[in-house]
Amino acid sequence: MIYTVEKWIKETAFGCNMCGQCILSHTKLTCPMNCPKGLRNGPCGGTLEGKCEVIPELDCVWTNIEKKKAGNKVFKLHLPPDPQLLNTASYVNYLNGKDKKTRLPHEFLDTGHIEANSTLSQKMMRGEFVVTLEIASPLKEKGLSRVEKIMQRVAAHVDAVNTTTNAGGIPSLHSTRTAEVVKAHGVEAIIQFCGRDHRKEDFLAEFDRALEMGYANFLLLTGDWLPNEKREVNQRTWFPMDSSQMIHFVNERLDSYQQSHDTTPFLGCASNPFSTPMDISVNRLHFKRNAGARFSQTQAITHVPTYVEWYKQVRAGRSSEPKLTIPSIPLVGSQRAFEVLCRLPGVYVDPSLHAIMEQPNFQRKALEWAFEIAEGVTEGGAAGVHAMNFGMPPELIDEFLVQIRERASAARQRASETLMNL
Repeated sequence: MIYTVEKWIKETAFGCNMCGQCILSHTKLTCPMNCPKGLRNGPCGGTLEGKCEVIPELDCVWTNIEKKKAGNKVFKLHLPPDPQLLNTASYVNYLNGKDKKTRLPHEFLDTGHIEANSTLSQKMMRGEFVVTLEIASPLKEKGLSRVEKIMQRVAAHVDAVNTTTNAGGIPSLHSTRTAEVVKAHGVEAIIQFCGRDHRKEDFLAEFDRALEMGYANFLLLTGDWLPNEKREVNQRTWFPMDSSQMIHFVNERLDSYQQSHDTTPFLGCASNPFSTPMDISVNRLHFKRNAGARFSQTQAITHVPTYVEWYKQVRAGRSSEPKLTIPSIPLVGSQRAFEVLCRLPGVYVDPSLHAIMEQPNFQRKALEWAFEIAEGVTEGGAAGVHAMNFGMPPELIDEFLVQIRERASAARQRASETLMNL
């Protein structure tokens, strides 16, 4: 009876989805479970112009919540909802205390004194310019030969390789399997996990196995919508975790990881300079930093001034701290791959790249455009660049990787001279 009455009232007033562990009091009376992903800690990185990544005709629920907070920064975390409480009366759960753990926000643990000990982290903490590359894990074992060929070409020119897994929700080899090939060439891997794909216990078990295998760099993401799932708000499709929760769960265990594996993982997160309003995007990255993220990789950057303004806001009041944000630079070499880039959630594609792709000899011009983007973000303070291949021929990818450090050095010099002349 209580459940029926509560369901009618809260569905009518708040669009309630009956999670049974209500956090309306923390979200300005806007139900966050109207997010198709079921996120409980803020917007995902796929929001553009305040619209939902999954259902673009809808406003992003969390963008609306953050607007209501009007700059009130709250760095506390809500844990994933308890599945056993779904479709039960939240008032009853409140009175008997069943929802306390998942209803109340949790304090972050400050682990800033525990230094990560990967080579990538040490380079970034010293202020060295780093170059990372993305290689998608193949669908089957035989695809590892492609990874081997890539590593034979690029190993001398990159500091680390992201071994992405289940890209777009399509099952592939695990990130650690691809990372074995990367590691064999003396290059550090960045292991990727998505909250979309794991429940807490399974994720922590896989994370522990990755540490046992000798990996120390990790990129923890919420993940994109699964391709075969209907785009709707439904308890069945709520993600088990978001990136902030994953980061928090690992951050709580840094001391034990240090003791058991003699490794302190270098935790990374994603960020999106093109999410709007920009201050919400900035606060979202700060939230992940407070959760325990040490570095950030951005969505694809196609417009330098937007990145520079965003990064200026990210760095406000932190001028003495190391720069730990790596912008992603798209290397676009085919029309088909360009169409994929344009469809990626949260990616803004600037008209300048559209104009280049309309030209018959676009590959060379697209490479020079990528150099200009990379130099621009470097002048803007980036810690390095992350190369993302969208159909660029191998010889042009190699040209980018071979030249980018020298070009970045010149860009940093220009930025230094500009500061001196102010």
